[in-house]
Amino acid sequence: MNPEQPPVNSENPANRLFWYRVKLLALVLVFLSPFIGGWLALYVFELRPDSGNYGTLVQPVRKIDWPTLSTRDGRRIEDGFGGKWRMLLFAGDYCAELCRKNLYYLRQIRVLLGRDTERLLNVLIIRQPLDESMKAFLKDYPDLEVIDDYRGTALYSQFAVGGEAVGVNPKMYLVDPDENLMMVYPPENDQNRVLEDLKRLMKLSQIG
Repeated sequence: MNPEQPPVNSENPANRLFWYRVKLLALVLVFLSPFIGGWLALYVFELRPDSGNYGTLVQPVRKIDWPTLSTRDGRRIEDGFGGKWRMLLFAGDYCAELCRKNLYYLRQIRVLLGRDTERLLNVLIIRQPLDESMKAFLKDYPDLEVIDDYRGTALYSQFAVGGEAVGVNPKMYLVDPDENLMMVYPPENDQNRVLEDLKRLMKLSQIG
């Protein structure tokens, strides 16, 4: 009897090399597929995820160059109340019902920040001198900084976002302690979601 011979691999070496390359390419594609899919979604199909913020993020962030301001009690402000987070409400010529509602929301939001209350300053800027009705209303807002009879276009223009003139609607604008305009909130807003934004930002940033 002939001694047992080892089996002969009749597979073509070229075929083995081809399938090896196919398997290697498949592994590379599996590894890269999340990156390729993300790139296609973002830049080809423009499927951009929600940022998670309630307010409209100002991009690029805009640094505010503050003019000199004077408060109703005669104080001269040259740094835009710097060093704190500031929520500004531009009332236009008159602070009507929606404007007053937003002032109430701002007061509540500041209180609900708890230990971070002192890190936030609320500011009202209005073009005309306050009338008697508004003066009476503001007696319940001792912590609100009020700039009235102010028409300085150099300040108003810096807060123009989305093509709408500042003060047409009582929007709220968030400025960080580094003087960057960060977010804009609509006139009709959900105060709980505004509060969530502020809590998140203050937790992430220890400035101010």
